[in-house]
Amino acid sequence: MEGRGFESPRRLQKRLALWNNPRVESTRLRRAVNNGLWAFAITLIVASGWGFWRTLPFVQQALRRVASAQQQLNQLESALVRMERCLLGLAHADTPKVRYVGYDPTPLHAELTRVHREADAAVRALLAALSGVPDLAFQQQLIRLELEWAQTRSRLADYLTTGKPEQISLSALRTFSFRGQDTLDEAIQGFKRAYQEQAEKEIRDGLRALTGSVAGLWVGFGIIIGLMWRRWASPVHWLRHALAQSTLEPVAPSPLRGTEWEPLYQKLAFQARRLREVEIFMRDLAMGRTPEPIASTDPTDALARSSGWLLKRFEELRSQQRRAV
Repeated sequence: MEGRGFESPRRLQKRLALWNNPRVESTRLRRAVNNGLWAFAITLIVASGWGFWRTLPFVQQALRRVASAQQQLNQLESALVRMERCLLGLAHADTPKVRYVGYDPTPLHAELTRVHREADAAVRALLAALSGVPDLAFQQQLIRLELEWAQTRSRLADYLTTGKPEQISLSALRTFSFRGQDTLDEAIQGFKRAYQEQAEKEIRDGLRALTGSVAGLWVGFGIIIGLMWRRWASPVHWLRHALAQSTLEPVAPSPLRGTEWEPLYQKLAFQARRLREVEIFMRDLAMGRTPEPIASTDPTDALARSSGWLLKRFEELRSQQRRAV
């Protein structure tokens, strides 16, 4: 008597034989590979989608930061041009001809004060927006721009705060022509080159990450489409091809093995063989020969029972004919 929880040696032997069957092993390996591909494709799609939606705001933010920085630089350069123009007008304000054409010190002083504030606001906006960039060369150019603007602002500070447009010092007039150190224009040009390189690097890295995410999505969806084709479309194609043959092999083609289409193929092949047996049985009856009864596949096989009854009736009719003769 078997103990509870223990299998009989015969059942265990059958299970081991089934487990070691090469066909079962092949089907099991195919299913494992198929499940692994499904898991890999879904993981790849999720990871690529997450990477895409994480990188896209970064690229958009980088583009907006580039546009904002370019706007601030344009504002700064425009303000510096107007500041230099005001200083040139103030330098020749004592000339009667210059005063005659409208270069009056009072409006020039007001205009200089206004554009000075615009330039200072643009520099402050650049420092606030770009001070967190980790690149060392870019930070050096940003600090250089800050220092050059601080020196420019200090040269004009006394004149702008006195409130006397006519009393302008020589150092204020030479704000944009001081040659003892790098000029503000050179600092701006160096900052623009450094920022352009930094922005191109950020955008290039972001686009590369987006391209990788899109490629991952395409690969993941391609694997899923391939798996769906292999699971449904390809078996239908092979099944249609098999049904077009004159005879069906008892063993399913390799693309159908281990799938839900294999039982359907086996059933169709079985029905085709039974139909062939019925055809041979009826042909022998029609030619007057006594055919072999159709073999039974199970105890409830109605076709085998019907063939037995038909043979019995055929023999009875033949016996009656012989007795009548």
